[in-house]
Amino acid sequence: MNKFFWNGFCFVAIIVALIIYACANRGYPQGGEKDVTPPQVIKEVPESFSTNFKGKQIDIYFDEYVQLKDINKKFVMSPPMKKKARVSLRGKYVRVTFQDSLKPNTTYTLDFADAIVDNNEGNPLGFYRYVFSTGPQLDSMELGGQVIDMQTQLPVLGATVMFYQNTADSVPLTDLPSYVAKTDSAGMFRVTNIKDDTYRVMAIDDARGNYLFVPSETKVGFIDSLIQTISFPMTVYDTIHPDTTVVEGRRTKKGMEFKVVSKDTIVRRDFTMFGPTNLFIPMFDEEKTQLYLVDEARKERERLDFTFSIPAEHQLKVRLLGLHLLDKVSQDDWYIEERSAGRDTIQLWIKDSLVYKIDSLVAEASYLRTDSLGKRVLLADTIKFYYKDKPEPKGKRKKEQDSIPVIKFMEISAGVGSTMDLNKNITLEFDRPIVEDGLKNIQLLEMVDSVLTPVDFNLKHDSLKIRKYYLEYKWKPETEYRLSIDSMGIYSIYGLYNNKLVKDFKTKAVEDYGNIIVNVSEATTPIILQLYQGDKDIKVLEERTIKGNGKVVFDYLGEGTYMIRAILDRNGNGKWDTGNYLKHLQPEEVKYLPTEIKLKKNFDVEQDFDMSKTYKREDPSKRKNTEGDKKRNRANR
Repeated sequence: MNKFFWNGFCFVAIIVALIIYACANRGYPQGGEKDVTPPQVIKEVPESFSTNFKGKQIDIYFDEYVQLKDINKKFVMSPPMKKKARVSLRGKYVRVTFQDSLKPNTTYTLDFADAIVDNNEGNPLGFYRYVFSTGPQLDSMELGGQVIDMQTQLPVLGATVMFYQNTADSVPLTDLPSYVAKTDSAGMFRVTNIKDDTYRVMAIDDARGNYLFVPSETKVGFIDSLIQTISFPMTVYDTIHPDTTVVEGRRTKKGMEFKVVSKDTIVRRDFTMFGPTNLFIPMFDEEKTQLYLVDEARKERERLDFTFSIPAEHQLKVRLLGLHLLDKVSQDDWYIEERSAGRDTIQLWIKDSLVYKIDSLVAEASYLRTDSLGKRVLLADTIKFYYKDKPEPKGKRKKEQDSIPVIKFMEISAGVGSTMDLNKNITLEFDRPIVEDGLKNIQLLEMVDSVLTPVDFNLKHDSLKIRKYYLEYKWKPETEYRLSIDSMGIYSIYGLYNNKLVKDFKTKAVEDYGNIIVNVSEATTPIILQLYQGDKDIKVLEERTIKGNGKVVFDYLGEGTYMIRAILDRNGNGKWDTGNYLKHLQPEEVKYLPTEIKLKKNFDVEQDFDMSKTYKREDPSKRKNTEGDKKRNRANR
């Protein structure tokens, strides 16, 4: 009996264990299908497109909980108010509260763009727009178009497009616009339900959010002419195919013949088009005109730095103050002036040791700056400069050899590697101004019959940077060279000498290069052609100027992929010029050739560039992955 009971107990225990094991979830819980359904509007209070609106708020109800994404950036109320409307989230509904008085007999639009998304997966409602009127009727006209950055030829996201019924030039500087819209990622904009009228249209990068244009500070774009709204009837014919096909059959001597007897239905649709909706606004940064001193510094004992707000031909004069210096230092010859390549920074190298050995200097700087009337006037400013030598590291024990002074050398940067391009020069840059007499100690040697032989070369001084020189020489292909400067061959105005410099290099073969020949046609202005690489961060490699139609050759190019853009140099000054709103001056046009030029060694590629054509530049951020990208993506999985 006991044995029977024990066997039965074991049998039941095994069955229970199997049931528990089978029911247990041994893996991770699997979720259901991803929610891709956007929220839906189920009620609007009052309804969109209502008239005679007198309230202070509107409520928009949804079929699920929602959230607001970047609502402050995306929400636009048009016409705009001085005190912006407040958008708040209330679970399954959104409330818009007006904090300013609404204008009478005015149609308003509340554009949420894609800011309303569901609470779980972030599915956007879509581009939702709510419309109401404070009068008995709704305005129905609309305008639309695209905003493009003139220099990059790419769409501008988030630009504020403003429409003015008062068409005076100065109005955008002082008054709110009649209507506003914002651009999407494609640079497209659309303003609806506006009055039938004539408008001045412009776009700005409204970082301040006040709908006001600040000349030379705000990125801007404008349309030269005034825009008149239009409407016209449009008729479209649609073909509707039947849901079922009727086939008729009959017997003939040849057998059965079949014929389709059901017919398509032609439907006519009549509606009204509003516009124009193909407006084009080129956007640009105006040339900054406010000139002022941004910073002054003494980063090195022997140098004073002056940084200005914009590049300009600065008239800078600096006079030392302090009675102890006046008798010993010449006020006309105590520094050497050096300008940066961007012309916005001026460095003064102090020549006199009586001056730079003083830790605290007081000087009077006279320079140009822009006054409140926009004119440039000469200003005298007293400036204090401080410099203190860095202390020795603490805890450093002095050894016997520390009593031997360490020789400090002047630093030299020689822009040459192990190989040299046949069309390039060697750039020599010193960390201090030098005494030019020492330049005669620079040697260039060429390998001739297995012997390094000195050759003559030309040394050119940079026009702005007094410490930079260019070594020019007509290089021979596939030849070994040596650049040599003996120790203590060159010295600075502060008595520092150079350490020995030896650079061995070899020039490339002619066959290592390819050429790109560009055939320019239909040019009505001088053209600046730029050869570049890169998408977002463009690096201009070479630049050529041509007065009209003709061939432009980019030579001595390495193997690789290149792109070309053209600047229509309207005024022929050899550079791209921006525009100016108040002067009604558009920026010079830039065209990007959409063709990637793949160049191989020892090959020539010929490319046509028609200046009369309109070219659309592909947005690099939206470019599909290349095969290389796909391989990397697979490798990273």
